[in-house]
Amino acid sequence: MYQGTKKNTSNLPIILGVAALLLLSNQKDVPKVKAPSKANKYTKKEFIDLMLPYAKAVGKKIGVPYLFILAQIIIETRFGNSSLFYKYNNIGGVKAVKGQPFISLPTYEYIKSKKVRINQNFAVYNSLFDGVVGYAKILQNRYFKKYLNKTTDPKKYAILLQSGKPKYATDINYVPKIHKLIDSLKTV
Repeated sequence: MYQGTKKNTSNLPIILGVAALLLLSNQKDVPKVKAPSKANKYTKKEFIDLMLPYAKAVGKKIGVPYLFILAQIIIETRFGNSSLFYKYNNIGGVKAVKGQPFISLPTYEYIKSKKVRINQNFAVYNSLFDGVVGYAKILQNRYFKKYLNKTTDPKKYAILLQSGKPKYATDINYVPKIHKLIDSLKTV
């Protein structure tokens, strides 16, 4: 179990990946994994090592290229250094739904192609594990499930998510950002 320091994190990526795969397989009694309680200032490599097993397990189970998932998590959490990640266990910028615990935070959205700073209600999760599950559910919701198992190419998957209505992200530069990050992750 993660203790809040970088010293004992060698098993966390494995635990996350296995836990996500088990949960998505409808298994019970899956161990909970908690995110750090404060910013760890992860290096890029440390964060990738932390999240890669999870991205692979979830990607394989739901039919989404794991490099897309990893790139998305990196963008949304700024390599694990966003307060949404380390305080609220939210790995994907997941917005809260009715009745769900939330935190209202400022963010940027594109409205009519114009970047605007607004407050949004983001989902708060009890554990990092719950955040992983919440993120996976977004990729499987009624709007995006039609893209599952459509491609193994993470760049094409990003394009698919932006092709329908609603689009996955309001950021007009979303696809180029994801593509650039995916290119940098190809050696992972």
